[in-house]
Amino acid sequence: MKGKILIAVPTFENIKPECFKSIYGLTNPKDFNLYFDYVKGYDCARARNEIAKLALNYNFDYVLMIDSDVSVPKDALVKLLECETDLALGWYYKKRTKTDETVIFDFGKDFNNQNMIYAKSLIEANNPFDVKGGGLGISLINVNVFRKMAYPYFKYVIYDNDTVLSEDLYFCSEARKYGMNVKCNPNVKGDHIYEVLM
Repeated sequence: MKGKILIAVPTFENIKPECFKSIYGLTNPKDFNLYFDYVKGYDCARARNEIAKLALNYNFDYVLMIDSDVSVPKDALVKLLECETDLALGWYYKKRTKTDETVIFDFGKDFNNQNMIYAKSLIEANNPFDVKGGGLGISLINVNVFRKMAYPYFKYVIYDNDTVLSEDLYFCSEARKYGMNVKCNPNVKGDHIYEVLM
């Protein structure tokens, strides 16, 4: 019996062609059947919650979430499965930055630039390692994670000083509270696709 992986894209509007093409080109891990879906027209937190519900309702083993403006390498799924963890993250440069910034964070108090793991470190790393959390633009989640956690799994948190914790970093923090393991595989590097409007 093969396992089932749902490849899902949370999108407010459309999926970028490069994103869809990269999903279509993914190497299929031999012990799994792959299914594709997308959730459109919601903010990211709600879209991710809808994807989690789909995964639970149809008894998927894993969900591979890919943001609609990210393209993934061919071996992304195979490499994320190799992490053998509750939540495995790929990485990419932070949107619209010319610097070395990523969306992967090391342990420390907050998800801020002091705790950001810069691209230079990720490029030099070879093996998957534990992280505090990161963006879910390329993320493989074991569906059992949702069975153990309280709903809603994804939500935005606005603090007194008006800073906002994004839905993906909130999810990583909560998952850790439930004893889940979060790893980043530095060998899974995606590309952030965006148009620069003139």
